[in-house]
Amino acid sequence: MDELIKQLGEKIDQMKAESVTKAEILETMSKIKDLETKGEEVTALKTSIEEVILRVLDLENKGVPANVVQTLETLLAEKAEDLKAMKDNSSGSVRIAFKAAGTMALSTNVTGQIPQAERETGITRIVRRNPFILELVNVGSIMSNVWEWVEQKNLDGGAAMTAEGAAKSQADFDLVLASATVKKVTAYIKVTKEMLDDVALMRSEIDQELTELINLKIDEQLLSGAGSGNNLTGIITNATAWAAGAFALSIPTPTKWDVLRTAINQVRVNLFEPTYIVMHPTDVTSMELSKDSTGQYIMPPFAAVDGSIVSGIRVVANTGVTIDKFLVGDFNKAGVRFREGLTINVGYENDDFTKNLVTILAEARLVQRVKSNHYGAFVYGDFSDAVTALTKA
Repeated sequence: MDELIKQLGEKIDQMKAESVTKAEILETMSKIKDLETKGEEVTALKTSIEEVILRVLDLENKGVPANVVQTLETLLAEKAEDLKAMKDNSSGSVRIAFKAAGTMALSTNVTGQIPQAERETGITRIVRRNPFILELVNVGSIMSNVWEWVEQKNLDGGAAMTAEGAAKSQADFDLVLASATVKKVTAYIKVTKEMLDDVALMRSEIDQELTELINLKIDEQLLSGAGSGNNLTGIITNATAWAAGAFALSIPTPTKWDVLRTAINQVRVNLFEPTYIVMHPTDVTSMELSKDSTGQYIMPPFAAVDGSIVSGIRVVANTGVTIDKFLVGDFNKAGVRFREGLTINVGYENDDFTKNLVTILAEARLVQRVKSNHYGAFVYGDFSDAVTALTKA
């Protein structure tokens, strides 16, 4: 009988989520409780325990509540001595009582953070527009803080057909030295040493943040920098204003498509070949959604089906350009030179060292120029004003 009880305990220890019904277990315990005689009653006890063991062996295909299993295991362990004595004396009784189990819930039976929350790695960054100007223009490096070039100005005279013995045609022009100065773009973040040490990936996040801030500011300056003080001179600043020219008041119900086509023509008339059209995504979408009076979409023959190309010129949609504005140009005529590419340095300033503060600094030095003789390579304008100027009276 000792061996049977031992086997029963071992099998209960091995149970995972098996299924002897509570009624069956209670029935077996009732038999144990009622055994007060010896002889055949002990034999009956052994038989009942053997039945329980057989049930345990078959529990892989069943499931029993964990609290019932634990109660059975605990009670048998507590009554082991009584059961042994009853076997040795072949008489006596053992009382085993089950306590009713309650319903467990997170709100009443769990203290602390169980289960643990699952957290994604990394940091969700602020969404910013993508810089794009450096992908369109001529980019290189420079070994000085000033970029100089020579431009031809004030051409007088020219070639002429000349009769025999007549004076030949004379021409002259001026050479003017022009220059642009390198400017610096900077940004820094001050952080405690403890934060760098204790927050995972903090340094890489700061480096990425500073990189994005610098690149975005460079893009803004290359596109529309004022050219005064510490600002670069942006492409838009010196671009030629859109003009209706020969198409003024001559197009019935003109659209933005018509405006772009006339802008492309203006660049070509200025003797340049446009490479890109830059405009706000909202304007691109409004053009693609335009319909005629019958509800049919309008797509002019000089535009690609998806609107990405107009008269052979690629359209770049970016929020760097204001809604209702457009820029058409030969972007090869814009040059950018880096004196110092983007660098990130770490150091201390003032009493940072004694306060465990660290300064992480990002900076870049660069210069941009569009030669004055090439201002006509870029045309910048306003869609609304242009449509009005083109509308046939």
